[in-house]
Amino acid sequence: KMLTSQFVQNLKRFRLVTFDVTDTLLRLEEPMRHYQQTAADCGVAGVDRGHLERCFRQQFSAMCREHPNFGSQSPDLNWQQWWMQLVARTFGCVDDRLTPDQLAKIGHRLIAHFRTNACWSHIEGARELVQRVRVAGKCVGVISNFDPSLSQVLTAMGYAGKFDFVLTSYEAGVMKPDSRIFNIPLQRLSIQAEQALHIGNKLDMDYAGALNSGWSGLLVDEEGRTGSDRRHTFVSLASLLQALDTQQIQW
Repeated sequence: KMLTSQFVQNLKRFRLVTFDVTDTLLRLEEPMRHYQQTAADCGVAGVDRGHLERCFRQQFSAMCREHPNFGSQSPDLNWQQWWMQLVARTFGCVDDRLTPDQLAKIGHRLIAHFRTNACWSHIEGARELVQRVRVAGKCVGVISNFDPSLSQVLTAMGYAGKFDFVLTSYEAGVMKPDSRIFNIPLQRLSIQAEQALHIGNKLDMDYAGALNSGWSGLLVDEEGRTGSDRRHTFVSLASLLQALDTQQIQW
């Protein structure tokens, strides 16, 4: 589809547009169903999904406290080992009779599985928006709280070559909303913060993180919570795209 003059006008001030990934461009499809199925494939059947979800939430919170940012600052832990430990602790919480070999087998399979297109789906309007921003001549990037395998996920989902850079919190050494992660692409590309726009789904991480770093921000808020600027908040990515196409956005 051709660019509308309104779309071009709305983005005129920006040289750089970045996107969050999870729940902005891509959605994880029922992750615990994949955990349950992978366990069954490894001979561990009958795992209760509710119990699994509770254990996962508890262990994920604990791992994020003990080894923040997928272990990026933990010298004895790489990101794969971080996930291996999380999977082992999650299934160990569900059933403490599982052996280290069983836990490791499930862990290895899950790490590989979650980097394929089997676990992710496209959010409506996402590919179109990224493409239009590219056609408008902007530098297009990703800023995501994610481990370094994000490029692999994006490629598996058909985004190869669509971004000028993919910056993960792991590689940055800090997570959104820390301004240092927003500053990295500005320094690398010699772009001013006023010339940068970030689009995401988290009020604190994405919208406030961008604004506090001197950027502009757009927020996709499917739950319709308040607390953000209504001019910059949309119920879906599709409606955000439509607004860029048809309405004048007040920055």
